[in-house]
Formats: sequence, structure tokens, C-alpha cells
Amino acid sequence: MRSLLTILATISVYVFLLGCQGGESKPLTTELSWKSFDEGATLARAEHKKLLVDVYTDWCTWCKKMDREVYTDEKVAGALTTNYVLVKLNAESAKQLTYNGRTVTETQFARAMGVTGYPTTLFLDSDAKPITKVAGFIPGKDFVNIVRFIGEDQYKTTTYQDFLSKQGTSKVE
Repeated sequence: MRSLLTILATISVYVFLLGCQGGESKPLTTELSWKSFDEGATLARAEHKKLLVDVYTDWCTWCKKMDREVYTDEKVAGALTTNYVLVKLNAESAKQLTYNGRTVTETQFARAMGVTGYPTTLFLDSDAKPITKVAGFIPGKDFVNIVRFIGEDQYKTTTYQDFLSKQGTSKVE
């Protein structure tokens, strides 16, 4: 089984190398349904879906760009609604949530998950156990691949590079 660190490092390298290439986003006709952490964790467990936690701050320009350009992309939204329950989490909020039987603030949770920059996307399994995290703005055409790679459990059996090859996505040498 590949370590989560290896998965994170591989995804980060590809996002960085591919992120500068252009691509058109299609506007989303319906909005995504974002939940609080507690509501999302309960729903993910009940529906056997993964949690995608968008960790943001109110002042973060790249977070707003992610909301405006990536989460409105039709392909991204389709992949998200198929395999995930979506959670927005303000890394500077004193709002409380329950994690592993403990009550913590959103700020404490973000720190405990190792979030050091914004936006950061946390991927958790249906029991809210960490799978991996990806830091920074990720263009929609790259984000959809990451969402599918993790959401479809491809990360359990293949490398991200092999997954991209099977998708017909050009590799960066």
C-alpha cells in the first residue's frame, strides 16, 4: 500500500507541472451543497461517501478563485457529487466541531490536519479518517483528476501518473 505522503507528493508535483496550462471551465448550472463538518461527517458515514473538506480563510484570494473557477466547473461538480460529501471549513473560525469524540474549533482541526496554507483540500474517508491533502489553488482540469483518483479509490491500486495515463491526460516529462 502506498503511503499517503507518496500520494500527496505525486499529486502535488503533477498539479504544479500541469497547473499552468490553459483550459476552459464550463459554468455550473446548479450549486454544490456544502455542509458543516459535523453534518458532512454524519452524511458521509450514512451514504458511504468520502469527505472533501475545503479549508479556507475569508481573506484568501486563491480560496475565492477556487470557489469561482473550480467548484463551478461542470466536470468537477459531477465528480464531487458522485463520490463526496462537501464541507467548507474556515481555518480561522472558533466554530466548534466534533472529531474523534472531541470538540475542537475549526482552527484547531485545520492545524491538527497539518494545514499551513490556503486553500487546502482535505480528503477523508467515510469515517472521517484522513486519506491525503492537497495544498494550493488547483485548476479545474487538474482538480477533476485528483477528485476522481481519490473518489474512485484508484489511489489504492495505482499511481497517480498511471491513472493520468489511463485517462489520456498528457504527462509532463
